[in-house]
Amino acid sequence: MTELKGMSYAELRALLEETEAALASKRTEELKVLADGYAKKLQMGGFSIAEGIEALKPYLPAKAVKTPSAPGEERKAKYANPADPSQTWVGMGKPPQWFRDQIANGRSREDMQIP
Repeated sequence: MTELKGMSYAELRALLEETEAALASKRTEELKVLADGYAKKLQMGGFSIAEGIEALKPYLPAKAVKTPSAPGEERKAKYANPADPSQTWVGMGKPPQWFRDQIANGRSREDMQIP
């Protein structure tokens, strides 16, 4: 590690890039060896690769499921325009112009939050 302290920024950057490339190469190589071994074990057991892939699906990370709003269901307003309280925003999507104007004029989100 003391050798690193004597290296320049450019030398360290080059070493880092070389190390990252070696890591990526080694990762690919080791993954291929594991996959080849798994494929051989499947075939020896009388299973297809497709069956093996299907058997691995429970090990995949769960996807985040979006729960859609029911049609016609409105969200409760979270922010109101201090200059015109009839102008509100639920806090999702692109902020309305009045909200952006208020922020630009020094107001904070909390100042416009509906209690």
